Amino acid sequence: MPSTLFALAALFAVAFATANTGMVGGRTQQDASDPAYMERAWKAAKGINDDASNAGPYHMMPIKVLKATSQVVAGVKYTFEALYGESTCKKGDFLVADLNASNCQLKSGGRRALYEVELWEKPWENFEQFNVKKLRNVAADEEL
Repeated sequence: MPSTLFALAALFAVAFATANTGMVGGRTQQDASDPAYMERAWKAAKGINDDASNAGPYHMMPIKVLKATSQVVAGVKYTFEALYGESTCKKGDFLVADLNASNCQLKSGGRRALYEVELWEKPWENFEQFNVKKLRNVAADEEL
């Protein structure tokens, strides 16, 4: 009887200790306020601005990252939802690679949209691949 009780206690201890760990290779929730995600959102601006759904005359720029996950898959795949807004930088006047918060400001009353961004990184190969998908337009007065 004592060995059965010990085995049961050990089983519960292991189950409790591993309850909050993710599945190996599964998605792990990340802190969307981590500045690294805003840096990734700026890198994704090229894909956002090349996207056919962004046919306006101004570049879109990231405003806020709302959700973020990561997954280990022959590198790391980051997936995040970010709010982008129309900037004061006109297409043709600025290269997307030159966009940043110091040279482009958010356009007052400009268009806003929510995007899902997937970034697959393999740093040892100097590899980055972005996929962007527009989820929906966001009204100027809508809080996210």
